[in-house]
Amino acid sequence: MANKSTGAYGNPQPSAFSTDTVFNSRQDLIDWVRNVAFSLGFVIVIKRSKSDSCGYPSKVVLQCDCGGKHLGNDCWTLTAKCEAHNHDFALHLEGHAYARRLSETQARLVEDLSANNVKPRSILSTIKQQYPDNVSTKKTIYNQCQKLRLKKNAGRTPMQVVMSFLQDEGYVYYDRENNSTNELEDLFFAHPRSLEIWRAFPHVLLMDATYKTNRFEMSLLEIVGVTSTNKTFCVAFVFMHKEKISNYTWALNCLQSLMEGCLYPRVIVTDRELALMKACNIVFPGAKRLLCR
Repeated sequence: MANKSTGAYGNPQPSAFSTDTVFNSRQDLIDWVRNVAFSLGFVIVIKRSKSDSCGYPSKVVLQCDCGGKHLGNDCWTLTAKCEAHNHDFALHLEGHAYARRLSETQARLVEDLSANNVKPRSILSTIKQQYPDNVSTKKTIYNQCQKLRLKKNAGRTPMQVVMSFLQDEGYVYYDRENNSTNELEDLFFAHPRSLEIWRAFPHVLLMDATYKTNRFEMSLLEIVGVTSTNKTFCVAFVFMHKEKISNYTWALNCLQSLMEGCLYPRVIVTDRELALMKACNIVFPGAKRLLCR
């Protein structure tokens, strides 16, 4: 709330914050003020607070998040010093970070839905249906999901989480580390069901690698198979710290070790990744190589 009391938006209004209530705590007082402000179409934030000589909070100054200066022991009282605004009250509060915050109940709902693999946009839609006054955005849901992941990871690095997931879910995986730093450099993994389908349709493989666009900043090689009805399916994935012949050769050798006497691929389709093409020639010399343009 700005001190300025003149102009188009500065006309004094009857005090909406006048109350004789004695609040049991500082937070109860702040919540009451924020609820009143929210109902009027603006958001109250804490400008500053003051503690007594013993370190206990004794005073808090509140203001509109669009304003300048302004409101203002176990029990708390409220004094409204200025209720004039130098701006219109908002019709929609999505632009205010405080208004977008999720309540404890809504946060638990996000946790339950995300645990069941519900997409953020569907989670947001569910919250809007159950809480019509909610003004959260998709970014709010993404941020809450990120908080849940950090809590679930319990201090583990993203790669440690991946390794734990592969082991718990029964993936077939191989990895190799840097001998001097013990850092993971390459990681090959495939789901057992994918390998079963691949052994039934081993004739054609498509391979392509993305650049370091993921959270691990590692190249990701995707190996895809093709069924007799021209449907594609994922065979395996490989995180690589470099896109060199040695990395691709290691990945394809891991793939070859899973064939267990089955037919080798007859056709391999790649883009013009020279290192990958050379690695295919080394590991699967009998396969015909096609270039995807």
